[in-house]
Amino acid sequence: MASSTISRTSPLTAFKAREAALEILKEVEEKGAYLNLVLNRLLSRHSFPSAERTLLTELSYGVIQRLNTLDWVITLYLTHPLEKLTPWVRNILRLGAYQLLYLERVPDSAAVDESVKLAHRYGHKGVAGLVNAVLRKISASKETLPWPERDKDPGLYLSLRYSYPLWMVQRWLKNMGFAETEAFCAAGNQVPPLTVRVNTLRLSKNELKRTLAREGVEATDCRYAVDGLELKLSGRLTDLEGFREGLFQVQGEASMLAAPLLNPQPGETVLDLCSAPGGKTAHMAALMQNQGEIVAADLYPHRLKLVEETAKKQMISIIRTEKLDGRSLPPDKKGAFQRVLLDVPCSGHGVIRRKGDLKWRRKPEDIASLSMLQLQLLKEAFKALSPGGVLLYSACTIEPEETTNVIETFLAQEPSAQPAMLSPLLPAELRSEEKIQGRIFLWPHKHNLDGFFLARIRKK
Repeated sequence: MASSTISRTSPLTAFKAREAALEILKEVEEKGAYLNLVLNRLLSRHSFPSAERTLLTELSYGVIQRLNTLDWVITLYLTHPLEKLTPWVRNILRLGAYQLLYLERVPDSAAVDESVKLAHRYGHKGVAGLVNAVLRKISASKETLPWPERDKDPGLYLSLRYSYPLWMVQRWLKNMGFAETEAFCAAGNQVPPLTVRVNTLRLSKNELKRTLAREGVEATDCRYAVDGLELKLSGRLTDLEGFREGLFQVQGEASMLAAPLLNPQPGETVLDLCSAPGGKTAHMAALMQNQGEIVAADLYPHRLKLVEETAKKQMISIIRTEKLDGRSLPPDKKGAFQRVLLDVPCSGHGVIRRKGDLKWRRKPEDIASLSMLQLQLLKEAFKALSPGGVLLYSACTIEPEETTNVIETFLAQEPSAQPAMLSPLLPAELRSEEKIQGRIFLWPHKHNLDGFFLARIRKK
């Protein structure tokens, strides 16, 4: 990072949360970098006190999560367009405004003063004066901001109140109505729980709980996932012995439900068509008791390496990686598998609470192009099934074009495909969510899970 405090500052313990967040936000804005990757890279290289690390994470994710709202509020008190300011100043203002509007534990005076200090460091005296003036005005007026009227313009109201692109909100209003859309948007701004899946090839869930307890980590059972634990920890996850030894894997709870719904059995031959980075692949291997074969396919060799690293770390021997284009499988793969997992590339609108920058990257036209790809992958994946075999279609999105429409189009075109009941394999609390046989939606605002769509299909 050119002119970066990250590279300049030494010792790194002197590197403060607000300045680190500023560096991260500038890189995300200027280079289109992924927030989680930039933040994780920084946290792995630099040592922060626990409180600073927490603040850094909250500021980085929070500003990106609330980006359009922050820019709207800041613009109310600027005489020149926000885009005319330098990236440094823009993001200093965003950091200050975020603390004023959303971080109650930070006094307004501290939010303003620390932002002004950054402005002196990354600008000049005039810039510092601008930052001071704008943030003081926001502080004074934050309880009386001129929000759009809910009844007159519900789309703009939700877009600014909950910080989503207007086109996204308008699409959800059309599909779900106001109350459901508001609940979904609100849930997308909540911090998701940290959940892990125990590697049952190595130890039981209770044994992992005891191991974590010895390291001072509180672990409680996930509500739905049998092998899942929710963790509360103060230090770094990567420092835990269980993490280093592959005793568990970080995985969202909704994602942990996919492999059990496919229900692969020991000794079977399974295809995971879009396998990287390998969380669901490893889960299937555990359910198969490391007996049989899983062909973990992906289009990109560097992504297959992630699967291989996962398998090695968890001491799994039945996963074999293979570079494949899921849109056109070779003849030897046709009819060769008893189970197929198809976790499709998708818009990711169900996991916005984990990837706040994703909502600003997406465009309306992405959904149509992704749905065509998904149908193409599904048709090809189904060819890999042997008669009587089962396919599970998985997508971390809630958009109809990528979920129900894909399945209905496919079933109408493929006479040998039939929906396969999910309920016997679902946790009892979720069985009523199978409104149509073989399909289920999971929701952040209903289940405190990532937004997921899962569909089970059998070959006659």
